[in-house]
Amino acid sequence: MSLPPNFCFPVPDLSSDKVKLTPFDITKHSAPLIASTAPHPSLFNYLSWDPFPTADAFNTHFFDAYMTPSDDRTCFAVLDKTASPSSPSTDPQNEDYALAGMITLMNASPVHRSAEIGWVLTLPNYQRTHVTTHAIGLLLRYALESPAQGGLGLRRVQWIAHSENEASVRAAKRMGLRVEGVLRWHRVIVGAEERGKVGGREVGGDGYGRVEDRGRDSVVLSVCWDDWIEEVDEAVGGGLFIT
Repeated sequence: MSLPPNFCFPVPDLSSDKVKLTPFDITKHSAPLIASTAPHPSLFNYLSWDPFPTADAFNTHFFDAYMTPSDDRTCFAVLDKTASPSSPSTDPQNEDYALAGMITLMNASPVHRSAEIGWVLTLPNYQRTHVTTHAIGLLLRYALESPAQGGLGLRRVQWIAHSENEASVRAAKRMGLRVEGVLRWHRVIVGAEERGKVGGREVGGDGYGRVEDRGRDSVVLSVCWDDWIEEVDEAVGGGLFIT
């Protein structure tokens, strides 16, 4: 089943000529996603979550505990329209596109007309292809275009990355987001070394938490409605053939 429709904004399918975003359906997408991430634990190096051992664990700890209780977040499955799945569906109503990853909208606010793109996870076989660019571009277009154009008419979309996650920062910049600054000691990475987390800063004084719980600095990037109208739409959206 897909996520309950409790997100504060509508959750439609979004499509370019090469990628489709569809609401994440745990009965269809969880098992292939977790199977594809299992050989690549480094995908989680900079994420707050650890690799999930099973699809059931992913559904319980990520969806049931994190995604569904709040109406400010939702998750999309990223489908590559240029590739076929390893196990084609026998249901003629299903489009046989390969699962290439997942992407979320989070911290969304109708009051402040803003949202954050987070948890961008592109599977290794689809990295350095069109997939990430099209997935991010589709969400930016949906968020920042006006309602008359089929978008949400948000004023701000942000992206927050581990300061040492250069690939994430590059991906955001490539899509027209601008660096606003660095949040120092933004988050605590509990048991960082034991969990295989990369980077972070050690606490050097007594009374400021456990030494093994490193501190994370975060880079904040954003693109706002006026950026979109003046330059980003043409630069980013022009390369996406929306269907």
